[in-house]
Amino acid sequence: MQVKRVYEPVARDEGTWSEFKKRYREELSTHEAEAMELRTELGWRLPSIANTPTLPCARRVRVMAEVRAGKWTTRRGFLAVMGGIGVTVGIGGLLRACGTINGSEEGPDLESFITPNEDFFLMGIKPHFEPELDITSVESAWSLSLTGFGGRQHELRYSDLRNLRAVDFLYTFECIYNPVGGRFIANAEWRGTPLKNVLEPVLPDERSGYAVMFRALDGFYSSVSIERCLSDDSFLAYEMNGVPLPSEHGFPVRVVLPDLYGMKQPKWIHEIALVEGTETTGYFEEQGWASEVSIKTTTRIDRPPQETLVHGEPLTLHGIAFAGARGVDRVEISLDGGISWRDCELVEGGEPGCWGIWTYDWDLPTPGEHLLMARSTDGAGTVQTSVAQGAWPGGASGYHQVSVQVDD
Repeated sequence: MQVKRVYEPVARDEGTWSEFKKRYREELSTHEAEAMELRTELGWRLPSIANTPTLPCARRVRVMAEVRAGKWTTRRGFLAVMGGIGVTVGIGGLLRACGTINGSEEGPDLESFITPNEDFFLMGIKPHFEPELDITSVESAWSLSLTGFGGRQHELRYSDLRNLRAVDFLYTFECIYNPVGGRFIANAEWRGTPLKNVLEPVLPDERSGYAVMFRALDGFYSSVSIERCLSDDSFLAYEMNGVPLPSEHGFPVRVVLPDLYGMKQPKWIHEIALVEGTETTGYFEEQGWASEVSIKTTTRIDRPPQETLVHGEPLTLHGIAFAGARGVDRVEISLDGGISWRDCELVEGGEPGCWGIWTYDWDLPTPGEHLLMARSTDGAGTVQTSVAQGAWPGGASGYHQVSVQVDD
């Protein structure tokens, strides 16, 4: 089953962001009573859904998208959107409004180990933002500004970065908005230079007690611990799958940091600064999202190649598994809703920082409905949690479930 990979931002042709927020408040005003009921029932200390701008942008826009899709017509729909109970259903709308994406509504028929650049998901705080830079102008029109201890300054041009030691590496990006079984995760081969080499000219002798702030050309900002930046697995990347970073993916340079969701790894970097203190922050943290939270182990079941399964005909199931810096050691699938589990074959990948592609040969599917579930064990021996949690504020968790019908 092939799904067309086309998305358009919800707010693309609707005027300014302030006008969009005004329409949002108007459309949600009738649901204020339900919001109050939910807060009372669940004991949530939520702000007023309809009348306050303090609700995190991500949730405001997600709710807006669901209103437009008609999914607030019942209280059950309201709970599904606001509560993030189980698999969050509003992620596509959220990303279409807050940024830009591409991908499929469901998992692909067969995931490529390396995601082509044109299929790699997109996310940004400004829809369709791309700096007015290309490979012919970047040397004169862009520079990377470094600010370090005691105001120490250093500047690098694009050619300076490319002349530093180059490293080729595989790395999987996952958006913190990604629901269980979601499509906002992708893997690529990158080329870049170790971040610690870039920072060396502005580092103090005593390197504890600092954080590192990254600022991007689209106004995005995020800081992480200096220890993470000095890791051997932290890079400034300038190539993606053998070509200079495409503009939409961060040209001239983006940061790659181990075991973090994409919101902590900005694109279009133009400034890096050391800041005193160990507290970290960023654009999304100021809206209530978690900060340096580690990637949660996730396992996705991609759709079977046939829309209808037939009893007695062998079938190969497949999907992806990811556990951030811990790597994936084992993948299991259940064909009976979690009663029993069977080992899958990890056919490619699964190393720290890189997703794995798994398969399972289902030799004799029996007639009836089957609830498929998948889980992974990371490199530290920890089994993926079954506890279902929505993406907000620290990343989704739980088992991906797919119901399939086998005809007699």
